[in-house]
Amino acid sequence: MAEELLRLYGSVNAAADYFFTNQHKFASANKKPGDKNKLKAIFKTFADEDDPNVMQEKYGDFLEQIGISEDGIGSFGIPWKLDAKTMGVIEEKEFVHKLSEAGVDSMAKVKAWGKTILKELDTEDGYKEFYKWMFGYLKEDSKRKTIDTEIAVAVWDVIMKEKFSLLDKWLEFLNQETKPKVNRDLWNQLVDFAFFIKDDFSNWDPEGAWPVLIDSFAEW
Repeated sequence: MAEELLRLYGSVNAAADYFFTNQHKFASANKKPGDKNKLKAIFKTFADEDDPNVMQEKYGDFLEQIGISEDGIGSFGIPWKLDAKTMGVIEEKEFVHKLSEAGVDSMAKVKAWGKTILKELDTEDGYKEFYKWMFGYLKEDSKRKTIDTEIAVAVWDVIMKEKFSLLDKWLEFLNQETKPKVNRDLWNQLVDFAFFIKDDFSNWDPEGAWPVLIDSFAEW
């Protein structure tokens, strides 16, 4: 847990601040663990035919069964809560471990669990935690320091629609740029910028410590 917080927040102080202001999230739950055999049976229903240990081809069917749009932010919220390691793939061990930990072991409970994720994504703290997790999820290789702009743009168009009022202008601006790679600093600070900036840029400070690309966007 400490390693994950450090990866998400970049420094020991920032990670510690988050932990101590959100201790309720890390408290040991008094829930009875979900039955892992029941979860394995559920997973088997949606597992790939050529590899029963992963869910990829039928992920859309799984989302439909639990009432989450395949085209919306919830389709990324599920991997976030399962702490999936590979983009577009849910492994059986991830599915069983995290849902059992959450006290889930039936489709009805999975559906209710999915709804709690959507509610958490509607909060600023929950959304920012999810958003910052996404950078590592989107990298094609754990050793990479950046993600391709094309991937970032496609994902921003899904996960920031309701959060960033200037999203269309941001994406238009990027289409006119030289498609620089997106590093963690730019990725993380964009969400802070999205919650901070007013539509008319009346609170914009050109001396602020924003990434160069965000500065360029503000001046565009």
